[in-house]
Amino acid sequence: MQGKSSVAVFSLCLALAFCSSRQERYFLRAPLTKGASVAIIVEGENDVKNAVFTEFLKAGFQVKAFSATDFYRVEDVFEIRDIKKIAFTAPSGKEHSELTARVLDKNFENLYKLHLYNFEASKAEIIKEIRAKYKVDYLILLAMKEWDTSYSWIRVINLDTFDLIYIHNYPARRSDTVQSIIARFLEIMQKPQ
Repeated sequence: MQGKSSVAVFSLCLALAFCSSRQERYFLRAPLTKGASVAIIVEGENDVKNAVFTEFLKAGFQVKAFSATDFYRVEDVFEIRDIKKIAFTAPSGKEHSELTARVLDKNFENLYKLHLYNFEASKAEIIKEIRAKYKVDYLILLAMKEWDTSYSWIRVINLDTFDLIYIHNYPARRSDTVQSIIARFLEIMQKPQ
């Protein structure tokens, strides 16, 4: 009997720990007002993106459409000279396989760093361009997740100040839809201080 009660106590503790770790958390520095111009970047399929855009439009926001391709050319991301840095003929035979793997790994690391080191400067330039080109007040980044996998989340950046003004992790429930999650985000982001 003691073994069964120990298992029950352990199961209860595990369930409580899991429940407490999936709490809704948010921070709002300043509310967003209806009529504000927003650019929304959504992770997901087009039907999810359209559902998100629809909810923001219904809530009275001016949603600006843009694409990541508006900000770069293919040549900027994947240049022929990058390919030349990693192209070579690998020698055959078992004795060369470890050396080949190390060389390929080092070349990949160098190629990655080539693009990574310019990331922060590129990000700042793109955010400034979004503000100027599209007359956007806020940049909204969000990801919609299934109820049992992770959190749906949102981040809002004020493009006048580049401040992060709203962040929210929302653990979706089985009954949630894209619309109900966005409704919750909209409710909190427009909350008077």
